Amino acid sequence: MPRTAARLLPAIAAVAAVAALAGCTGSPSRPLEDYAGEPKGVQPPASSAGGASWAVWLEDGDQLAIVLYGSSTCPPKVQNVTASSATEITATLAPAPGGICTRDFVPHTTVFSTPDRVTKTGEVTVLLPDTTLKLPARQG
Repeated sequence: MPRTAARLLPAIAAVAAVAALAGCTGSPSRPLEDYAGEPKGVQPPASSAGGASWAVWLEDGDQLAIVLYGSSTCPPKVQNVTASSATEITATLAPAPGGICTRDFVPHTTVFSTPDRVTKTGEVTVLLPDTTLKLPARQG
């Protein structure tokens, strides 16, 4: 192997490693919709009666909704989602607003396009800072 090529091998390997790692996570997806309440036309799970966060597929799996519970005047919101793998999505929460918040406990929904890499034919895990949600495989 020529000496010039031998010197370029470490640089080529580094570029290849960066490219491979970049393929491991997608760019963050911003919300399509963000609103008070639960997703329209969706039956919430029984666990939501106690204020447990949940996630659901929408639009035949082309979208997903994440429902969080908190104050109606300072609702918890998901800022973005990123595909960590084909079966895992990491959700980043928006910074909490300042000011005075009511002490009620209501649902708030944030809707995203499903990241391209994410499977719809297997269970998908949604990672939030304080909990893990499960999206079941799409049926049909």
